[in-house]
Amino acid sequence: MATNDLDRVVPLNQLDGYTVADGEPDVRGWEVISSDNRRVGKVDQLLVDTGAMKVRYLDVDVDDALVAGGDRHVLIPIGYARLEEGRSRVLVDSLAATDVAALPAYAHGPVARDTDDDFTRRFGAPAATGERASQARITRSEEELAVGKRETEAGEVQVHKHVETEHVSRPVSLAHEEVTVERRPVTDPGMAAAGRIEDEEIRVPLMEEEAVVEKRVVPKEELVVRKREVEETEVVEADLRKERVEVDREGDAREPRR
Repeated sequence: MATNDLDRVVPLNQLDGYTVADGEPDVRGWEVISSDNRRVGKVDQLLVDTGAMKVRYLDVDVDDALVAGGDRHVLIPIGYARLEEGRSRVLVDSLAATDVAALPAYAHGPVARDTDDDFTRRFGAPAATGERASQARITRSEEELAVGKRETEAGEVQVHKHVETEHVSRPVSLAHEEVTVERRPVTDPGMAAAGRIEDEEIRVPLMEEEAVVEKRVVPKEELVVRKREVEETEVVEADLRKERVEVDREGDAREPRR
């Protein structure tokens, strides 16, 4: 812009009889979102080139959290802005939040002649209006389920033995000797002649069997403890979110012919 053209770029609220054209959105008060998806402020005013009858800059009131001292305004050329009308937001795809915070403060005075050139040097040239319309992008994302495996302790198996006492009985046949006394008359004459009266004693030992209990340890069985890996199929369930893109057309917007 030539020096005498600086006064042509004026905030819209200072122009009598100037309003936003019918059918065009008035972005004053809209949130400004940086390329890293952070709110960096809101549009305070539109700076209009009265000669070309076009908006040249957005006067953005930067959020106090981004700048020390607060109450800071910056200018963003309209070419760097993209409107998201459905959500009343202005997207600055070339500027991160730190970029916006580092812009020179706008003191509501004349616009510097090299403002556009400074932006171009810092962030590259903005897309042309027609290119912006054809290159506007929206990213559709969705969640995917990533299933991994890790080993966790599920428990343990203990094998131990203990001693129990069981009362058992077994039948055993035992033999023993008994004495029987038989009385009978003496018929032998010789025995009768030798008879005499005296004390006499006969001892007859008696024998019997008795049960002898003996306990011995006898191995009966062996337990072999092993572990093996068993693979099972388990169904993992989760709720996944996905974005869907819907296109709403208003006014004279038409679908391209196929």
